[in-house]
Amino acid sequence: MWKHLEVDRERALAVLRLGPEATLQQARESYRGLVRSSHPDLIGADGNEAMISLNQAMAIIEEQPDPVVSGADTDAPSVQESNSSEAPIELIVFDDGLTLNAPADELFSRLAEALDKVGDLTYADASSGYLEAAVSMGNPSASQLVVSLQGRGEHTEAFFTLESMGVETPPDLVEVVTAIGAALEGLDPI
Repeated sequence: MWKHLEVDRERALAVLRLGPEATLQQARESYRGLVRSSHPDLIGADGNEAMISLNQAMAIIEEQPDPVVSGADTDAPSVQESNSSEAPIELIVFDDGLTLNAPADELFSRLAEALDKVGDLTYADASSGYLEAAVSMGNPSASQLVVSLQGRGEHTEAFFTLESMGVETPPDLVEVVTAIGAALEGLDPI
């Protein structure tokens, strides 16, 4: 069984264009860059397959117990998992994402609603855990926010990338993620 996991991990790293010694942080950075360049609006229908492959690869890497992949990422937020379905909702916002102790499908629908409060939801694909929104945060022109979800058992992580759609510099990603976190907290409980 371990050999099967190792093959999956090797393939996942290859999808992310990384070698076997890559850290979790390097995997996340590569993932974000590849998401930006593999967007369906940029490369057409092939982008859907690319997004599915990238999401699956990242899920495999984050779930593997290999210390080489996870050992160097000490700045990542930790989420205590609970086996109780009565666990209080816990939202953790970090620089380029957030974590909610809820299944991916619940976070997806809540994020879609929160994104519509912070900007304009422009695309949502629940099957691949992928959302897009146009956000301006006070800038004259909007920027494109791409959100990808990664289910982790009883909690789900959302990773954000932000790119300008005009000549202006996009708003600060931390500011956008914080606003989305605040919008999520203002929604009705799950």
